Amino acid sequence: MVNIGELGGWRGGHRRAVVVTAGLVTAAALAACSGPGASSTTTSSAAAAAPSAVSTNVADQPATLTFFSAAGLKGFEQALADAFHAKYPKITVNLQVEADNNYNTVLPRLLASDTPPDVLGPADLIGEVKDGLLTNLDTYNKAYGWDAKLPSTVLAAGRVENGVIGSGSQYQAGGAAGPLVGVFYNKDLAAKVGMTAVPASIPELEAVMAKAKAAGVTPIVASNSDGLVGHLYALLLGNYMGPQALLDVIWHKPGATLDTPEAKAATATLDKWVKAGYFNADANAINQDGSYGQFAGGKGLFMFQGTWITQALPKTFDGKYGIFPMPPNQAGGKQASMTGNSLGYAIAAKSKNKDAAALFLDFLSTPDAAQVAVKNGYPALGGTSGSPTVSLDAPITDQIQAGYSKVGADNGFDSWLQNSAPAVATEETAQLQLILAGKTTPDAAVAKLQDTYAKALKG
Repeated sequence: MVNIGELGGWRGGHRRAVVVTAGLVTAAALAACSGPGASSTTTSSAAAAAPSAVSTNVADQPATLTFFSAAGLKGFEQALADAFHAKYPKITVNLQVEADNNYNTVLPRLLASDTPPDVLGPADLIGEVKDGLLTNLDTYNKAYGWDAKLPSTVLAAGRVENGVIGSGSQYQAGGAAGPLVGVFYNKDLAAKVGMTAVPASIPELEAVMAKAKAAGVTPIVASNSDGLVGHLYALLLGNYMGPQALLDVIWHKPGATLDTPEAKAATATLDKWVKAGYFNADANAINQDGSYGQFAGGKGLFMFQGTWITQALPKTFDGKYGIFPMPPNQAGGKQASMTGNSLGYAIAAKSKNKDAAALFLDFLSTPDAAQVAVKNGYPALGGTSGSPTVSLDAPITDQIQAGYSKVGADNGFDSWLQNSAPAVATEETAQLQLILAGKTTPDAAVAKLQDTYAKALKG
């Protein structure tokens, strides 16, 4: 699958890829390089214990925090620092900016030094925890009540236990901001086929696609020479398996498996759509740019993609398309979607300002920080008020915010299957191409992916 990280600033080990454009585009998708469980054979024996006593009464105590930033994120993170200082004027946050391509190599050395930054975005969460370079945030979590403030799928991305992400102690915290991956639609074609509201379930979505097909409109535009049907596949997996079960696979939780009835049902749904003729005939042949051109050219009703593509679609197409989250399997069900997290940060183990730094992390879960994210082009939890449901004619920015908020309210954030291991990313593309070509079965595809996953874990 395409490395979405090429679109913007990149912090590799913990998959921190970001795109910022004027007023709209969001954090980019996680890339298909080594997955977060790549270090899962290590242990966290060197990880530091949580501080036994912490203080949340630090707003009136002068302090200066150093915030390690990648150059591609400088504008956004400076805005966060400025907003925090405006709220807590006795605490100053100074950015220490490093070139994007040096961030991952410089950060471990800084964390091990006697003058580390106080706040940082982990480059390799598992490795940095294993090496005792990050503060255990469990005591701060309890003091600030983060478990009650944030979806568990957000906090789980910062938990590490025995070299596996997803459970155990908290080492990364903050708020939630990232891309919305969902269903883009052409407004003119939606009106042509009689779609007047967001489909409330997969069956309703399928009914719209059937109407489109009958009207001579291609229901889905996709590119799969580069494996980007993987976005749709991950949405289906999250829908059928549930976000936590999918994350368990991606994060290498012991015993987690893709060989489940739910994963097979998700794959069967994709296969059914292929057999129904819902995809553009050249889906296996074109790349993402080709699919964008077809979608903007009115050649298809839907495209399953992330909000980072708004920067790639022609400006002449502005106002003519919208997006909604992937509908649940049944009306009224919970919704799931993949996302990154541009508001997730850690505190250096050697920081001399841990209490003030923890206040900064807590600030990241507030509406003030969410508004900074929104102004910098990121949908964020707490970044919008009002109904999580908007009309098909609403501005795209409102649709993105509402959709992201709905997934957050449903605790539905998950990730891409490809991030479980590089070999799985490669095999996923191959299996999706076979599915679109009608040369494999859903059960066989899942079995092959599970076999590849199991071998990757052993390796």
